[in-house]
Amino acid sequence: MKILYVGYYNPHFITVTEYVERALRGLGHEVETVNYRDWLIPGRIRSRVPALDLWDTRRINRDLVRKAEVFRPEVLIVFGATNIYPETIAEIKRRFDPVTVSMVADFPMGFDFHLMAGPYYDHFFPSGTDGLLQYQKAGHTNGYWLPFGCDPEIHRPIELTCEERKKYGSDICFVGSYYTEREVILEPLAGFDLGLWGIGWEKLPKGSPLRRHVRGGSLRPDEWVKVFNAAKIVINIVARRADVREPFAFSLKDDDFRMCNTRVFEILGCGAFQMVNRKDDVLKLFKDKEHIALFDEKRPDEVPASVEYYLTHADERRRIAAAGRREAVEKHTYRSRMEYLFTVINKGRSLNERYSG
Repeated sequence: MKILYVGYYNPHFITVTEYVERALRGLGHEVETVNYRDWLIPGRIRSRVPALDLWDTRRINRDLVRKAEVFRPEVLIVFGATNIYPETIAEIKRRFDPVTVSMVADFPMGFDFHLMAGPYYDHFFPSGTDGLLQYQKAGHTNGYWLPFGCDPEIHRPIELTCEERKKYGSDICFVGSYYTEREVILEPLAGFDLGLWGIGWEKLPKGSPLRRHVRGGSLRPDEWVKVFNAAKIVINIVARRADVREPFAFSLKDDDFRMCNTRVFEILGCGAFQMVNRKDDVLKLFKDKEHIALFDEKRPDEVPASVEYYLTHADERRRIAAAGRREAVEKHTYRSRMEYLFTVINKGRSLNERYSG
């Protein structure tokens, strides 16, 4: 099937955009890609000159229509873009009649736009049930939950050299951006052999005991896979992005944030033992003490006792990690996500019939 796939291609490292593309190609589809951040004018200039930002955004939209005109896709998938106009989707739909799909991550960032644009697509796939619920509350009926996943060729157990174990190893690790809510959970673990990597940890208060545990900034996927493989326990803190200043975010309560972040699946794919804060979507997909270990983010003082337990019960830790990896690889890969996506869009009127001429 011919798929026109629109996503953000980070020039520094691969992300979910590439994982989805790999899955589509692996299923045998013909895929043409578009980078929706293919700006001609640097962001520092566009942010100061709205007219130039508007010109560049319109150019990207025109280029997408031209690409569709040449490629003639059967399916158009737009992943996360907030600069692709609904009118552009409507034009492509009218002129070339593809099935149109919106995939959305990072709820609630930019979600006001997606609430408005989602009905222009045939199908709307948010990565969390929190986003799906808000979408349905707005009266839209074309939404389906599509969680993140893992890519077993990338997120996998690996053999580490002695040098790599020394560089990346720790009893407990956390890889992710700094948020105050994550600081609160991790600070009680400062007495353990803890390694922290990620963006923004320099914002820690000067007297924070976590400062001595910061081992580095942003990591490429090939590096954090090594960090996960080298740790006895991987802490995952699904954040509500409380530091994001968006009006929509402030209308939500803590319990409205339910999503599994990408790390839930990537850590499991690596065969690592994962402790993650209790979220509704995590509980829908995995079992506590069977695939993962859950903790209550509202009770950070209880986390050290759980960490101590699993550090001293290595057999149980390894059993849970192995079962978690099996579950992730069998049910939660990006390939299986794309298979589900096509099951949804094929319902009712089959694509073979639609394009039989």
